[in-house]
Parts: sequence; C-alpha cells; structure tokens
Amino acid sequence: MNPYLGTAVLVLVTSALFVVPLIPSLWELHRKSDAAALSVVQQHTGEIRYFADSFRGYIQSLAPLLKECGRSGRMVAGTMMDGTDYVVLGCRGEALRLPVSSKEQDFQVLIAASGDLVVPPNTAFSKDMYVRGRLLGGTDNTYRAILGERDLRLGDRSSVLRWVHAVGDFHAGTDCRLYGRVSAEGAIRLGTGCRFSRLHAPSIEIGQAPRLDHPSPVDSQSLAAGDEGARVLHDGNFEIPPGPFGRSLVVRGRLHIRSGARVYGNVKSWKDAVVEAGVWVKGSLVSARNLVIGPNCRIDGPAIAERQIFISTGTQVGEAEHLTTVSAPKIEVAEGVRICGSLWAREHGQAVAKS
Repeated sequence: MNPYLGTAVLVLVTSALFVVPLIPSLWELHRKSDAAALSVVQQHTGEIRYFADSFRGYIQSLAPLLKECGRSGRMVAGTMMDGTDYVVLGCRGEALRLPVSSKEQDFQVLIAASGDLVVPPNTAFSKDMYVRGRLLGGTDNTYRAILGERDLRLGDRSSVLRWVHAVGDFHAGTDCRLYGRVSAEGAIRLGTGCRFSRLHAPSIEIGQAPRLDHPSPVDSQSLAAGDEGARVLHDGNFEIPPGPFGRSLVVRGRLHIRSGARVYGNVKSWKDAVVEAGVWVKGSLVSARNLVIGPNCRIDGPAIAERQIFISTGTQVGEAEHLTTVSAPKIEVAEGVRICGSLWAREHGQAVAKS
C-alpha cells in the first residue's frame, strides 16, 4: 500500500473516532430540540403535608369502615390490597383505650381509629397509625408514623421513626426521639430533652414558652440618612453596637452584635456570629460557622449556620404571619424559645433546659 494513502486513512479514522461522539451534541446545538426547562416531579419539593396526604389517599378505602365502626363501636380487621393487615377501631362517646395483652405489646398491623384513642405505655407500632380524633400516647412508646385529624400528644421517652402530622396541635413529652418529619397545622410543643430532625408549624415552642419580653421595634426614622438599605462588605471581624443599624452587612471575619442593637437589614458572617441579649434583627442572620443567639432576641428572617446554632431562652424567630426557617447541621434550642415556620437540624437537634 502506498505509505501516503495509509497515513491519510489513519488520520481519517482517528478523526472519525474523535468526531462521532460529538455528533449528538453538534446536532442538538443546531436544532435545539431539548431547550425546554426540565420537568421536576413535585413529590418531595418541600411540601410538609406530602406524607400525610399520601397516607390519606392510601387508606381512602377504609373510609366506609371508619364511618360504620364509629357508629357501631365495633372493631374490624382485614387486609389492604397490598397485603398490609389493618385493624379499624370504633368508639362511641368516650375515647377508646387500645387493648393490650401484656406489659409490652408490638402491634404489627395498621391501626385506624374512628375517634379519640388512648395508647398504653411500652407499646410499639410497626405500621402506620391513623386517628380521626385525638391521640393520647403513653410513655416509652415507639411509633412508625402517625396521622391525626386533631391533637396528638406523645408521652415521655416516646419515639417516632418516620413522620407525624397533626391537623391540630402536636405535643411531645420530655426526652422523646423524633427521627423524621414532624408537622402540625396548629402548634408543636416539645419537652426538654427531645431530639428532633425536621419540624414545621406556625408555632414551634420548646418547653413552657413564656410571654416573650422582646426588644422594642426598629425605628427606621432614627436610622442615619442614606444608611437604610445600604450593603457593606467588611474584611476582618466586626461589631455592631447597641442602637439602630440600618445596613445589610457581610463580614469576612467574626460578627458580634451587642445587646440592644436594632439591625435593619440582613447580616452574614464568614466565621462565628454571636448575638447578645435583647437584639432585634429585621432580616436574615447567617453564619458560615457557628451561630449563638442570646436570650430575649427577635429574629424576623431566616437563621442559618453551616455548623451549629444555639438559641437561648425567650427568643423568637419568625412570626405566625411570616413563617421562616432555622437550619443547621446541629441545633440546640433552649426552653422558652418560639420558632414560627421550620426548624431543621440536618444531623442533630435537641431541646435543652433554660440557658
């Protein structure tokens, strides 16, 4: 073979090996047939009621039985289409007390109660539970998941493995373990020692939330002329003194907000952020490390940290009319704190005694 022809063939083959994988991209660049936005499945996009709504749909076939058992007061057992065993509990008038045959009982069936339900202590539920009325749980119980159409109350040292949703209020006694999502359309109240992952409600209260003694509102008229709405980037550490502060702030060092400060803007620190007692922040409060919020503070916007958040007694984050988010890998919240919106500890969250 002619050496020149062989070289040409080799060059052509090599070029083809490089070009062939690029043909689909070049074709798409020319035709742009896939330029539309991606279609996102809206199943887990932050809707806190997703699990509750899905479970309602799952047990829809039990609705006639729940109605009939609620009228007659009898109990009916059966099997769902997917093979899950269930028990429908009827009650008339007084709350139904779940029957147990021993001190420690493990229910391996789906429980659906047509009215109020009282659960004895030392009881485990391997399947989900639905309660049309109120639920009063005993101590040292373990639940897989619960949907309650009214108030739910768990006894001390109880655990929830997956999720809970209450159409009314949700109350957990001391030292409970809430491993999944907990949501309520009323209020969530946690006893001290409770561990949590993700909570959502118009009002999340730790322990006996007292009447909060918040600082006076920010007076925008007292802000320096031209400061309101301005944004400042500061190298190194920064301290916000008492009184009005009318700028949004990004600090490349450590941030310290002194007691009595009124911050009319958003603040972010690349290192630790410490907020002393009696501070009002009208915007967001963000730390790239740890965030410590002192007692009797008011934070209107989100409070976010990349490592850990500690919130002291008497502080409120968000408002019932303007829900917000507190989020960090590790969160400790003291008794007497109220959070309006979401409290999300991605690794570990705990309610602690007054600080």
